[in-house]
Amino acid sequence: MIRIVLGAGQRLQQSQLSVQALARLSSVVIFLLASWADTERLALVALQGTLLALPYTLMESLVGRPLSAGLVPDNWSPESWARRVAAAAMLPVGGAAFLATSVALPDTSIGDRLFMIAPVVLQLPLEALFWSTARRRSAQRANLILQLVAVGTILTGLALAATGIRVDVAAVPAQVAVLAWVLLTAARAAPGLTRPGLWASVRVGSAYCGAAIVDLAYALALPSIAGAVAGQTAVVVLRALDLAFGPFHVALSASTREDIIAGRDTRWRTGTRAAAVVALLLVSATVLASERVRDLLAADLAAVGTTVVAAYCGYKALLAVATWLATRHMIWAPARRFLISAVGSRAIAFGGLAVSAVWVDAVGGLALQLLLCEALVVCWFLGRMRLTRPTSPGGSTDRADIPTASSVAS
Repeated sequence: MIRIVLGAGQRLQQSQLSVQALARLSSVVIFLLASWADTERLALVALQGTLLALPYTLMESLVGRPLSAGLVPDNWSPESWARRVAAAAMLPVGGAAFLATSVALPDTSIGDRLFMIAPVVLQLPLEALFWSTARRRSAQRANLILQLVAVGTILTGLALAATGIRVDVAAVPAQVAVLAWVLLTAARAAPGLTRPGLWASVRVGSAYCGAAIVDLAYALALPSIAGAVAGQTAVVVLRALDLAFGPFHVALSASTREDIIAGRDTRWRTGTRAAAVVALLLVSATVLASERVRDLLAADLAAVGTTVVAAYCGYKALLAVATWLATRHMIWAPARRFLISAVGSRAIAFGGLAVSAVWVDAVGGLALQLLLCEALVVCWFLGRMRLTRPTSPGGSTDRADIPTASSVAS
């Protein structure tokens, strides 16, 4: 029995499910601690949780995706390259985070803003080293980097809240400790590997970074436009449903990261992908069947009815398919072609929002628009993938990995 438990724990540690779940848990815990013991800085903590998407997304696009697509030259040192990319991103990310805080919370002091954005900036090298470690050493060790940061953040947050110290810096001690551990225990550079220049380091993932920025822009625009066309109720309903689908998003993010880590060795049938499907079905069934659950999430959600919720559940199902197709396309397509595909998919999404401004005046119409546009995005990626002749690292082409409709369904 002990061996079974230990084996299950080891498999969970090696899975991206545990990484994503711990990251989300630490964010929720810090927010709750701030709401209980540091209400003065609650808005800063809430904004910090949003800004932490920057290092996560940027390092995945600038480091993880080029590694997955086989674009990083074999004679580059992965660790040196990852560190240079993170260093290049620190100043822009810090400046953008400071500017966002200044606009969103103008009454905060400069010191408060600097303290709040410190964990955002420090997360950049950790995310970059996660990807280089996964490629150079093992996924188990790479996962440990982010898992230790999440656990350390929770423990430090509890200690800071208990002693009355600001909790928006709870991640900093764990980040510094883990970063020191990773750098001090880094594997020696193999003979013959070179350290790329700063511009070359950033340029290799620039197309994926552009696609990520477009995605972030849509994610930020959706609630704003929803509120403008369908009122405050739409914002509340979308946020409540997004919280309900939290377990699904954890599994979906984990499956995407596992695909990127595996690169061209990735498979359609994986345990994490199955977990995402199960989470999608369970959450959908729960919110559709129980009006009480919807009322607990938000009174506005309980008032919109099951038809709207059903449309949103369908939208989430199509979102999962589109995400997996986009990741597969990214791995096999040339970087510029993927960038066009990604921009095209967001053009469809933004076009849907523009149409919403004309004919949508309630939450139901907005949910239907999201569903229809996501169906178009799935068709868009299927079409783009059929036109792509994926190139292997050696330069040969192979159409066997382009999914058909039946393989996607399986």
